[in-house]
Amino acid sequence: MRDFDELKLARVIDACGGIDGRVKMQKIVYLLREMGYDLPFRDFAIRQLGPYSRLVAWATDTLKIGGIIEEDRKELGTNPTTGELVVQYTYHAREEPAALIREHYDVTVPPGKPPLTEIAPRLKRFDRDVLEVAATQVFLEREGLRDEQLDVELFRLKGHLMAKFGQAKELLSDLKADGLLR
Repeated sequence: MRDFDELKLARVIDACGGIDGRVKMQKIVYLLREMGYDLPFRDFAIRQLGPYSRLVAWATDTLKIGGIIEEDRKELGTNPTTGELVVQYTYHAREEPAALIREHYDVTVPPGKPPLTEIAPRLKRFDRDVLEVAATQVFLEREGLRDEQLDVELFRLKGHLMAKFGQAKELLSDLKADGLLR
């Protein structure tokens, strides 16, 4: 990454009006990158929760330490299966630095695509699981999987989210129909 590239993550968070959850943030950034928006996070790899970038995680921590974004932590209770504490993180851009970033450091919009302030909130409307399935499908397609092979691998990785497959496919179909994804 180049100097100050992490500020592009702050622009995404700001354009969304905040993002609930680390996983959701990762998926929004991944999908925006795949749509051609100028985001520097090129290290996405498939993990348990779909495409994941260590650079996005690092940029999040850097922006928190720098006081550019705020992280709110909310304990939601205990997972009945694992007994682990379930925590929800919410990220918001702090207004003063966000205004400066909006003015001086924006994300380049690909030709013919809507501004970040239009597309980022559109993705944010979907819940984390829908974005996880959609981002995983896009990742697998970029890896060359098609048709039955794609369906089998998507089910293998995300079968536990099968109830979200329809919404994820609809999201991807809409993005492709709008020329946002190939």
